[in-house]
Amino acid sequence: MFLIINTTDGNFVELILANNQEVFKVKTSPAAYHQAEKLLKMVEDFLRLEKVALTELTAIGVVNGPGGYTSLRIGVIAANTLAYALKIKTVGISLNEFKGNNQLVKKVIEKFQLVAKNEFVLAHNIILPEYKDTKGV
Repeated sequence: MFLIINTTDGNFVELILANNQEVFKVKTSPAAYHQAEKLLKMVEDFLRLEKVALTELTAIGVVNGPGGYTSLRIGVIAANTLAYALKIKTVGISLNEFKGNNQLVKKVIEKFQLVAKNEFVLAHNIILPEYKDTKGV
């Protein structure tokens, strides 16, 4: 079971639980710049609702940008921390790599398959945020 976290927009948090490319559930919640207070509780509630134990997660994907500094940082840190604690793989995906949740799930699963083939992953596969370019704004 894959968990995908998206906090790129400061107004909401989106979580996806996916068995595969065709079978997935989406949970979106308004956050209005309160991702820090909502994200982990939302993960816990979503897993409980779907009757999935945290230990059943096999990988975590995170939309790592571009986006706002605080909202991205919260999602990426949560994804990295959960993956590290559960000793599972994580991958990052940029907003410009997909359109819509069907494509997001497909691309994340494809990236996990590539990571799974790699025997050596630098820095425990830590994902870094890709912040919005604010030059000229």
